[in-house]
Amino acid sequence: MLKSRLMRAGATASALAVLGLSACSSAGGDDSVKSAGDAAAKLQGSVAFNDPQLKELEGKITDALKGKDLKDVRVAMVINSPSAYWTEGQKGMENAAKNLGVKAEFQAPAGGDLNQQLSILDTLRSDKIDGYTLSAVDPSAVKGPVNAAQKAGISVVAIDSPLAGTTDPTVYLGTPNTDAGQQAGTAMKTLLGGKGEVAILTGSLTAANAVQRIAGFKKAVEGSGIKIVDTLNDDADPSKALSNAQTALQANPNLKGIYTVWSYDGPAAGQAVKGAGKSGAVKIVADDAEPKTVEFVKSGVVQAMILQRPYQQGYMGVYLLTAMKVLGKDATMKLVQPYLVDKDGASTLNSGIGLVTKANLSQYLDDLAKLGVTAK
Repeated sequence: MLKSRLMRAGATASALAVLGLSACSSAGGDDSVKSAGDAAAKLQGSVAFNDPQLKELEGKITDALKGKDLKDVRVAMVINSPSAYWTEGQKGMENAAKNLGVKAEFQAPAGGDLNQQLSILDTLRSDKIDGYTLSAVDPSAVKGPVNAAQKAGISVVAIDSPLAGTTDPTVYLGTPNTDAGQQAGTAMKTLLGGKGEVAILTGSLTAANAVQRIAGFKKAVEGSGIKIVDTLNDDADPSKALSNAQTALQANPNLKGIYTVWSYDGPAAGQAVKGAGKSGAVKIVADDAEPKTVEFVKSGVVQAMILQRPYQQGYMGVYLLTAMKVLGKDATMKLVQPYLVDKDGASTLNSGIGLVTKANLSQYLDDLAKLGVTAK
């Protein structure tokens, strides 16, 4: 039995290096890749995310902060692990801090270690930080530190995954995960013509974002000829993710698609499919844009990426925390309220969902470059 445990969310640098640099055996034939490209061309890609609405909210916060002294405002962004996924978010935090003239720091627990994240939160409270955004390694485990921070007057905004059960309910700035899973399922239906065996790779079977994405995926393919034959959990271990992908291919010779839920699962599936000589024959829909996943989209091994917007989670997070400190939480929430939606049981400031294929990949990368982010 597979044991799920969210203790090391995200990939370690060394494990990602294995996924990105390991030698692969022969790729699939040109005909398979061409066929996969033809199928991917039917997908309607989008890289708008929810940027227009967030830009509007940014303007309202900026207007409300005019004439206010912000130089002493100190905020932080605390993520769940130092994976490549968060490069965008850190740049967003830095850009927002520069725009507003506030101080912001980026904190990442090594290897996604829960105890280290708890220590970071305790230190921030002791240092009397004004506020922090938080992607929790384990949402239930951080309730104590978050409640203590809020009691001390420190604002907290959840990013990446909601924080339920805190004393002062936190705003969730991030992706509606069920919606993201549904987009992935719809993309897979298009790629497979509505039928075929599919496997799911995930870093957890209990983490809220994973559970919601998988549920959305299943809902999208319900009633079609797509059959989910395996759901394999790697317990946030990139090396195990690669092994799971290889196992799925070996155990299911008729496998036609793989949906990958956590960021490093995309490179794992791509490497396994390419190594098995099945590029294009087995379609891959991957959540998130790890650098290696981007490479696989370019080469046709991965057909689609379902993307969050970590840049906005970093950028708007600083704006929200600064407003909460200077204007007060009630005044800030009056500005934010029109933009909130109820998704997955959380009051959500939606950072948007993107669908990237080979056809619109260059546009996505160009947009990142304009923000000062380089996908490597």
